[in-house]
Amino acid sequence: RHRCPEKTRGAMSESRRLSTGSDSATRISRVEERDTLHNLNSRLQYFLSRMKELESRNSELQAKVDSGSSASKSVTESMRTLYERQLTELRAQSEKDTELVAELKGKLAAIQAQSGESLRNNASLKKKAEKADELEAKLRVVTDERDRLAAALKDAEARADVAAQAQVTAESKAAILEKKLAPLRDQLQTSEELRRKETAVYREQNEELSKANRTELARISEQYEMQLQDALKAAKARSDEERKNEVEQLAAHFHTVEEQLTRENNEERLAKDAALKRAAELSASHQALQARVAEHDKRVAELEKNLAERSRSHEATVAHLDSLLHVARQARKEKDVEFNELMDVKISLDEELKTYRMLIEGEEQRLGITPTAVRAAKRRRTAVSGPAPFVASLDLTNDCFTVKNAGDETAPLGGFTVKSGLGDAEPAYEFPAEFELLPGSSVTVWSGKKNQRKKRDPQTELWWSPRYMWNDKGDTAIFSNPQGAEVNRVVAPANGVGHAPDPSGAAEGEAGGENKCAIM
Repeated sequence: RHRCPEKTRGAMSESRRLSTGSDSATRISRVEERDTLHNLNSRLQYFLSRMKELESRNSELQAKVDSGSSASKSVTESMRTLYERQLTELRAQSEKDTELVAELKGKLAAIQAQSGESLRNNASLKKKAEKADELEAKLRVVTDERDRLAAALKDAEARADVAAQAQVTAESKAAILEKKLAPLRDQLQTSEELRRKETAVYREQNEELSKANRTELARISEQYEMQLQDALKAAKARSDEERKNEVEQLAAHFHTVEEQLTRENNEERLAKDAALKRAAELSASHQALQARVAEHDKRVAELEKNLAERSRSHEATVAHLDSLLHVARQARKEKDVEFNELMDVKISLDEELKTYRMLIEGEEQRLGITPTAVRAAKRRRTAVSGPAPFVASLDLTNDCFTVKNAGDETAPLGGFTVKSGLGDAEPAYEFPAEFELLPGSSVTVWSGKKNQRKKRDPQTELWWSPRYMWNDKGDTAIFSNPQGAEVNRVVAPANGVGHAPDPSGAAEGEAGGENKCAIM
C-alpha cells in the first residue's frame, strides 16, 4: 500500500460532502467516477514520480559504481606499473651486481691459477735444486771413485813392484837351483869316477849307459832352464802387459769420468744459477700476485658488502611495495564489496521498478488508458505482416548473438528461444514475455563473465548468463518461435562471426553493419 497525496484526500472529502448534499443518483455516480479517476491519476503521478526518483537513484548508484571501479582500477594499475618498474630496476641492478661479482671471481680464479703456477714453478725449482744436490752427491761419489781408482792404481803399481820383486826372487831361486845343481853334478862325477874305479869290468857296458844318462841329464837340465826362462819371460811380459793395460784403462776411465763430471758440474752450475735467478723472479712475481690477490679480495669483500647492503635495501623496497600492493588489494577488495553491495541495491531497485511498472500497467489496463491499450493490443498480436524476426549474426569472439526484425511492424519476441546447435545439454535463451522489437531494429544478447559488468541499453541489449554459452571452436545459433518451430540458424567459424542472409532481401553490405555485435 502507498499513501496518497494531500490533494487526493481533499478531493475525497469534497466528494463525500457533495454526495451527502446531493440527492441525484446520477450526480453521485459522476462525482464518484470523477473522484476515482482523480485518485487513480494521483496514484499514477505518485508512481511515476517514485519511478523517476528510483531511476535517478539507480543512475547515481551506477555512476558511483563506475567511478569506484575506474578509480580502483586506475589505482591498481598505477601501483602495479610502479611495482613492476621498480622490480625491473631492482632485477637489472641485481643482474649487474651478479655479473660484476662473477667477473671479479673469474679474475680471482685467474690470479689463483697464476699463483698456483708460480707455486708449481717453485716446486720444480726445488726439484731442480734437489737434483743439483743429487748431482753434487754423485760428483762426490765420483770423486770418491776417482780416489778409489787412484788407490787401486797405486795398489796396481805396488803389485807390479811385487811382481818385479817376485821376478827377482825367481831369478835368485834359479841361481840357487843352479848352485844346488852344481854340487849334484860334482857328486855325479865323483860317483862316476868311483863307479869307474869299482866297476872296471863293466866300464864298457856302462859307458853307453852313462853317456845316455849324461845326455838325458843335460837335456833335462837344458829343458828345465829353458822352461824356467820362458816362464820368467812370460810372467814378466804378462805382468807388464797387465800392468800397462790396467794403467791405461784406469787413466782412460779417470779421464772420461773427469771430463763428464766437469761437464755435468758446469751444466748443473749454470742450471742452478738460472734456477736461482728464475726462483728470485718467481718469488717477486708471487709476492706481486699475492698483493694483487689481497687487493682483489679486499675489492670483492667491499663489493659483497655493497651487494648485501643493496640486497637489504632492495628487500626493504620490495617489502614496502608488497605492503603497498597488499593495501591496494585490500582497498580493491573493499571497493569490490562496495561494488557488489551497490549492484545488489541496483538489482533490488530494478526489481522494484519492474514491480511498479507491472502495477502501472495493471492500472492502465484496468482503466483502459489509450497508449497502454495500444501496446497491450500489440503484445496480444501473435503474428506480424511481412518477414518474421530472425537471428542475424553469431559472434564467438564477443560471446553474443543479434536478432533483427526485418518486417514493417513491431515484432513481439516473448517465447522465442535461441540455443546452441551442439546439443540439448546447453540451456536455451528465452526472450522476456513483454519484449518487443521495433521494425528494422535489432537486439543483441550478451553472455560470458567478461561482459557481466558492462552497461547495456535495455531496448537494444539483453543479458543471458555469466557462463560462456558458445563454443569458441565453432558453433551454431538456432532461432525458434514459441511453438518450437525453427525460424532460422546461423553458423559461426572458430573464433569468428557468422552471418545469416536477410529474408527481406536487403543487400549484404546494408545488413553487414547490423549483423556484428558491437563491443561495449
